[in-house]
Amino acid sequence: MAFAESDPDPTAAGAELGEEVEIFARYLDECTLLQGGSASEQRARIFKLLDHYYVYARETADVLRERRRLTRLARGGSNDSSSSGDGDGDGGRDRDRGRVSGSNRETRTRSSMRLRGAAVAALTDKPPQDEVDRIAADAQRWEEEAQTWDLLRRLLPLRYRNKPTTTTTTTTTTAAAAADAAAGPKPPPQTRKEYWADFLASEPKARERQTVLAWLQSSATRSRPSIDEVVQDLQQCAERGEILAHGWLHTRGAIKQHKRLLARAGVLAPDDPDVVGSQLDANANNSRPLVTQLDPDVVTRQAGRALATQDAFFEQAIWLGCYELLRRGARMAAIREWCAERTEVWRAAALSALPLSNDDDDNDLNDDDNSTPDFACLATVLWRRLCYRLAKEDKVSRYERAVYGLLAGDIASVEAISSSAADWDDLMFAKYNAVLRAQFDAYLLRQADPAAAHALLLQHGDVPVSVGGGSSGSSSSGNTVHASASSSGALRDRDDRARKAANTPAKALQAAVLEERLDSYLYQQGALLAENANSETASKLLPKYDNTPKISTNNSNNNNNNNNNNNNQALIATGANLSTATATAPGTHFIAPTDSHGLRILAHVLIIVSALDKLDGKGKDVAALGPMARRHQTEEHVIASYTGVLQSAHMEELIPLYASKLLGERAYTNLAINLINLEDRPVQTRLLHLMRRLGLDVVQFATTLPPLFLADVADKVLPEAKVPSVLPLLQDGPPTLKFGRMLQPGLFGPTSELPEDPDDLVLLVDKEDELLIRAMEWLMLVDNDDGYGRPGLHGGGGLLRETCDYGVRIYTHFFTHQHLAAARLLASRVPCAEIVRQKTRFGQDLQDDSDPSWWDDLFGAPAGRGTGGDSFDEDMLDADGVPSDANALNKEQVAAYARPLFEFECLVNALDCLETTAVIAAMVAHSHNVDPARDRSVAKNIDDNARFLKGFMKPLLKDWLLTVDDDPVARRLRATYLPPIIIGFASTLQFAGTTSSRDYLLECMELAAVVAAPDSDVAPVLVETGRMGELVASFASCSKALAIWTSDLKKGPGAGTKKLRELGWSRELWSVKP
Repeated sequence: MAFAESDPDPTAAGAELGEEVEIFARYLDECTLLQGGSASEQRARIFKLLDHYYVYARETADVLRERRRLTRLARGGSNDSSSSGDGDGDGGRDRDRGRVSGSNRETRTRSSMRLRGAAVAALTDKPPQDEVDRIAADAQRWEEEAQTWDLLRRLLPLRYRNKPTTTTTTTTTTAAAAADAAAGPKPPPQTRKEYWADFLASEPKARERQTVLAWLQSSATRSRPSIDEVVQDLQQCAERGEILAHGWLHTRGAIKQHKRLLARAGVLAPDDPDVVGSQLDANANNSRPLVTQLDPDVVTRQAGRALATQDAFFEQAIWLGCYELLRRGARMAAIREWCAERTEVWRAAALSALPLSNDDDDNDLNDDDNSTPDFACLATVLWRRLCYRLAKEDKVSRYERAVYGLLAGDIASVEAISSSAADWDDLMFAKYNAVLRAQFDAYLLRQADPAAAHALLLQHGDVPVSVGGGSSGSSSSGNTVHASASSSGALRDRDDRARKAANTPAKALQAAVLEERLDSYLYQQGALLAENANSETASKLLPKYDNTPKISTNNSNNNNNNNNNNNNQALIATGANLSTATATAPGTHFIAPTDSHGLRILAHVLIIVSALDKLDGKGKDVAALGPMARRHQTEEHVIASYTGVLQSAHMEELIPLYASKLLGERAYTNLAINLINLEDRPVQTRLLHLMRRLGLDVVQFATTLPPLFLADVADKVLPEAKVPSVLPLLQDGPPTLKFGRMLQPGLFGPTSELPEDPDDLVLLVDKEDELLIRAMEWLMLVDNDDGYGRPGLHGGGGLLRETCDYGVRIYTHFFTHQHLAAARLLASRVPCAEIVRQKTRFGQDLQDDSDPSWWDDLFGAPAGRGTGGDSFDEDMLDADGVPSDANALNKEQVAAYARPLFEFECLVNALDCLETTAVIAAMVAHSHNVDPARDRSVAKNIDDNARFLKGFMKPLLKDWLLTVDDDPVARRLRATYLPPIIIGFASTLQFAGTTSSRDYLLECMELAAVVAAPDSDVAPVLVETGRMGELVASFASCSKALAIWTSDLKKGPGAGTKKLRELGWSRELWSVKP
C-alpha cells in the first residue's frame, strides 16, 4: 500500500489543517444524521449545507482580506482597497439569494472573532514580507473557495429541482387546468418586469444563465479593487484634482477662450472660417484639432476632431467607471448616483434599458422603467442594435465601446478591456452576458408583431454573437445566438484563451460546474491522484483501475492528449484543460495530492453532488451504476485522499463520516487502511459507535481488516524455494551430560539494541506483521451481539469462527516465514483464551490463561480429528454453514473452531520456553563462579520453564495441525518445527533434571515412549526429515545423565514423589551402584 501503510507524517498535508476541517465535518454530520423526510426535504437540507459552507468561507475570506490590508499598512505600503466594493456591493453580501439565517450569522461571528483579533494585531508590529505574502495567498485561496461555494449554492437548486411524483403531477395538472379555465386566459406581460419574469420562466436555461451572470457580478464586487482605485490613474491624467463634476473642463476652457477672442456667443461649427487655423485647430497638447461643441456625441459627429487630452482621460475614466458598475451588477439607483456626482446623468439614462443588475430584487423595486406599462418590445430590440453600432464605433474610446458592447451583448468589445488577457471571470462574463441578452432579444422578437419585427431586422440587421457549444453557448430554437463560419477562427481563439485562463484548480472547478462536466473533472482529478499514489507501489487506498487514463504533465502535448479523450472536450472549451495536470507546477488545473485545502473542497463537492444524484435516482449503489461504477470510484479518489489527509493530521474520528460516503466495500477498505494505526482502545470503541451511528456495518469493517492485510503480505510471499525450511534452534555438536543438546539463543531475534517495552514485550516485528496483529485486535472489539462496540459483554458467539480462522491464517503466515517475534506478539496480545472468553459464553471464570491447562479444564481432553467434537447438528447451521444462533454453540463446536488457533499458540509458547532454556543454559555454561543462591534461582527458573513447556508440548505431540484433508502447508510446518522442538524439549528436560530434579530425566524417558508409541504421529515426521538419530542421541544422553546424576537440588537425594508411584517410575532402576 502506498499511503496508509506508512505511519502518519506530521509534516504532510494534514499538518496544515485548521478549524475549517472540523467545522465542515460538523455541518456534514448534521446533514447526514437528519435522515428521513421526503426528497424535497432532503434536498433542502443539502442546499442548507451549501449555505453553511458558503457563509463560513465568505466570512473567512473577508477577514483575511482585511488582515492583508492591515499588514500592508503596517509595512508602510499602500492601502489595498480590493476588499471594498462599490455600488451596493457591501449591501448585497449577506443578501445573496436571501439565505443567511440567524444560525449562520452566529456561527460566522464565533468563527471570525479569532481572525479579527489577529487582523487587528497585525497593526501592532511590522510583519515580515513572507508573512504578508502568506496572508495574501490565504486570502486569495479563501476568496476562490467562497466563490466556488457561492456558485454551487446558486446553481444546484436550479439543476436539482423537486420532481413531483406521477400521482402528484396528475393531480396538480388537473387542478391547474381547472384554475386556468376558471380564471380565463392569462393576460400578456405589460411591464418590463413582467416580460423579464416571463422570459426567465419560459425560456430554457435563461434562469441558469442569469444566475451565472449574477454570480460573476457578485464575485467581481468582492474581488476587484474599488472603482475609485480602478479609475485613479485616468483621473490623475485628467489634471483636474478632486473635481469630478462640470464635464470637459479643458475643452470647455479652450472653446470659451476662442469665443472670447472672437467676441462670439453662438455655436462654433467645425468648418467655420473663424475656427480653421485657430488655436482650436493648432492645440499644442493634441495630435488632432479640438472639437468645437460640447454635446455628448460631438466626437463621433465631428470627424477628425477630439477632446483635449486631459478631457479624453476624464471621459475614459467615466466610461470605465460605468463599465465597472455594470460588471459588478450595481443597481440602477447606484449607477444614477455615481453619474450624478459627475453631472453626467445622461449616461445612466443610456444604460437604463436593461442593465441586468446583480440584485435579484432590482426588477421588483419601485423603478419607473420596470413598472411603466405598455413596455415596447421592439424598442428594446432596437436599443440593443444601436448599442451594438456604438460598440463598433472606432471614434470613441475602448471603454465606451466596452460599455455599449456589454449592453448589446458583444463579446469582442467587452473582452478588449478585461483586467488581464488571462482573466477567466471576465471571459465568462462576456460570454454569459452575450448569451443572455441575445436570448432575451429573441424572446422579445417573438412577443412583438411579426411584420414589425421582420421590418426592424431588415433595416437594422442582427447582433452576431459567436459563442462555443454546450448549454451555455447555444440556445434553443428561436434564439438568435449563432456562430457564423467567418467567426470560427475567433471562436477557437476565444476557447483557447478561456482554457488557458482557467489556470488554477479553483477556476477549473468552477468551469466544470458551469459546463455541467463536473463528473469529468472529478474523474480526471481522481486519475491524477491515483497516478501519484501508484507511482512507486500499488495503492489500495487509491487503486488505479484499468480504465484510468494516464494524466500527462507535459504542456507541450496538449493537442495530442486532448484527442485521446473525447469526454474532455466540452470541459476544455470552458477553461479546464484536463490534459495538462501537474502536481506542483504553477498554472495547473488540478489539485495537488498534498493540497489539503483543495482536497477538502473537492471531497465535499463530490459528496453533495452524489447525494443530489441519489435523490434523483442515479447511482444509488455499485450495481445501479453498472459499467460506470469504476468511473465513479475513480471520482471518489478525492474523498479517499481527504480521509488520508485526516489520518495524517490525527483526526481519525472524522474518517468514518467521509468513508461512509464511499460506495460499496470501498468504505470499509478505506476505514481499515486509515484506522489500522490506532491503538487506543477507548478511541477505537468510540469509532465503532460512530460507524454504527452513520449506518456502517461494524462487523463488515472488522472482517475486512485481516484479509486486506493478509492480501498485502501475500503479494510479497517468497518463492517456495526461498521459504525457510530449517528452524535455527539447535546448536551443532553432540548432547552434553548437563545440558543435553545445546540450544541457540536469539530465536526471536536480537534484543540488545531495543528500548525496554513497558509491558516487558519485545516488539521486533515488521510493519506488515504489526498491522496483521492490529487487525486481530480490531476484530476482538466487535461482537455482533453487542450494539455499542463493547467487547463481549454478553458472552455471545459473535465472530468466533472468523476470529479463529483469521488467527490461524495469520499464524500460518508468521510460521511459514519464521516471523517468530510477530507470532509471539500475537499470542500475547490476542490469546486464544481471551477470544473464547469474549466471543462465547464459556470461559468467563478462567483465572489464569497463561497456564495451558486451561484448555483441558474448559473443554476436556481433545477428541480425535474428524470425530466426536468436530461434528455439528445440521439444524444449527444456516445456508452458509454458519451457526444460526451464536449463543447456541456448544463446547465441542467452540473447541473445534478454536483448537487450531490454540495449537499455534502452544507452538509459539513452546518456542518461547525453549528460548528461555537457551538463555539460562548459556548463562550457566559461561559462568565459573559457584554461588549456591544463584544455583537455587537457576533451579527454580528452569523448573518453572520446564513445567510450562510440558503443558505447551502436549498438543504438539498428538495430532498437531493434522486435518482431514492433506494440507501441504501444515505438512511443511510440521516438518519444519516438530523435530527441532521435540529435540529441544528433550534437552530442556535433561537440563532441568540435572539442575532441579531428576524427575525431569524420567519425564524425558517418558517422552521417548510417547514418540515410539505405535499410534504416534511425530515419529514419521522425524524419520522423514532425518532427525530421528538426533533425538535418539538426546535420549541416550539423558539416560546417561539419569544413571550418573544422583543429586536432586529441588527435593534432595533419594526423594520420592506421588507421580513416580502413579506412573510406575523408579529412580533406583537408573542408579548405577559401585
